[in-house]
Amino acid sequence: MHEWAARVARDWPAFGVETRGGWRLGFADGVTKRANSALLVDPGADVAEVTAFYTERGVRPCAQVWPGEEDADARLAEHGYAVVEPTLVLARELRERPEADGSSLITTRPTPGWSALFGRTGVDGRTADTVTRILGQVDTAYGVAAAGEGRGCAVVDGESVGICAMVTAPEARGRGVASVLLADLLRWAHDRGARSAYLCVVEGNEPALRLYGSAGFGPVSRYHNRVLG
Repeated sequence: MHEWAARVARDWPAFGVETRGGWRLGFADGVTKRANSALLVDPGADVAEVTAFYTERGVRPCAQVWPGEEDADARLAEHGYAVVEPTLVLARELRERPEADGSSLITTRPTPGWSALFGRTGVDGRTADTVTRILGQVDTAYGVAAAGEGRGCAVVDGESVGICAMVTAPEARGRGVASVLLADLLRWAHDRGARSAYLCVVEGNEPALRLYGSAGFGPVSRYHNRVLG
């Protein structure tokens, strides 16, 4: 399995995992492709295993494809799997304590303010509950911007931290809310021993790429999803 694929799967974990037919098959009630996708374990893995596993569970079959997995990518395409959401993995070092104003509220459990951003950004209750359950399985810090207009998470694993679930309320976008929150999350993680940080962002999300680039993140890998139908 690709090194970054394993890391991302560990920090955004499925509720159940099966390894069979050359795939690691994760399932989390169908919420988010990242937690409901197949990761390649054996280069010669049979695509039919992916199709059967997710079809049995009523979820559209999905596989992540990482660099070096071109042969499997071609087989997925032959079986009717289309490319969805090419994604970049961005990373930066955290050797020095990041500058931050400390205005964000960062807690070890989701607060009402953190949860409220789901509804304000059009996310349904079932998805919100499942995402909260996913993050509850790992060492997560929940950050909320000072005025409650943005939120994000930091998943700490040893000396590394994954930034995820970043969102800004529609009416507050373009005001620097995410920049302040991101800096506060990175400093919080540094204070708890993290010395590197990473995140995943859809390749075409230009505002997010500008935000993370200005915060010192640069590309280290990439993947795309292949979704059946």
